[in-house]
Amino acid sequence: MQNILNLIIPILSIILIGYAAGKFKILKVETSDILTRFLFFFCLPSLTFSNIYQSKLEDLLNYRFLFTFLSGMLIVITLQYLLYNRLFHIRGQELVMLTMGGFYANIVYMGVPVTSLILSSVIPPLIALFLQASFFFPLSIFLMDQFCEPKPKRDRFGTILLVVKNPILIASFLAILSLVLKIHYPQFLISTFELMGKPAATTGLFVLGFTSNLPAGSMISKHEMKMALIASFFKVIVQPLIAFLIGKYLFRLDAWWLSAAVICSMLPTAVNHFIVSQKYHSCGNESRLIILFTTIGFCIMISCYLLIFGVIQ
Repeated sequence: MQNILNLIIPILSIILIGYAAGKFKILKVETSDILTRFLFFFCLPSLTFSNIYQSKLEDLLNYRFLFTFLSGMLIVITLQYLLYNRLFHIRGQELVMLTMGGFYANIVYMGVPVTSLILSSVIPPLIALFLQASFFFPLSIFLMDQFCEPKPKRDRFGTILLVVKNPILIASFLAILSLVLKIHYPQFLISTFELMGKPAATTGLFVLGFTSNLPAGSMISKHEMKMALIASFFKVIVQPLIAFLIGKYLFRLDAWWLSAAVICSMLPTAVNHFIVSQKYHSCGNESRLIILFTTIGFCIMISCYLLIFGVIQ
């Protein structure tokens, strides 16, 4: 129990420090954008490159982990679609946003810091990030555009550019290519990337707390509260449970990779969800609640998981 507290309390403490910095205006509002850009364009690409480059190629191509995580997402997406569409008769952008809230994980700000502390590796969340950022996020944006009235003008390569311009995906591709081609870089270069990537965990958690001071919205209705609770339930309970069952009994993952699959599936909903909700003026209140509920739920569920199965190093 002491080991679990030693892992969880520092994570919550950094999030709360970030929240306090925003709540009491210790840092200006624009600080969030500066820290996010520093994290997105410098820390995370460096961390991604150094971790992948120094890993084994077979770990990166662990199809059993990949399909375990992917299966959980697809099953949750299907279940949510049937529930929202058939039972609550929800259509269009609201359907896309609620479904996204129930499966889209906060891998950047929460996944990387948590797995680096619990599993001493960021390879599993980076694999999950590649999957989310290269397919599911562009697909979600594409669907939101399709339900816009009038539909926005976007050239055929607009969605592809969302992926191509992602520095984390670029760093992943270059590192994998270097492993495949057996390119050896001087140690000082790898050490530089490692040093640049070290602030990623702390910065990510701090920014998550800082950005939790979301702008106030209109009065929250019972319908919005209900939808947010349902999406949160799928995100922090249903998806990790499915990942556990599939990983353990179908793909026979070992204890370390099974824990990685469950933790990555359990991660709270990403702040990107709120950004998309503001861009399309859809499900703003639900998004705020989903991010809040899943973050709290994750802290509770990860503690329970570690208490039952222990810390896997």
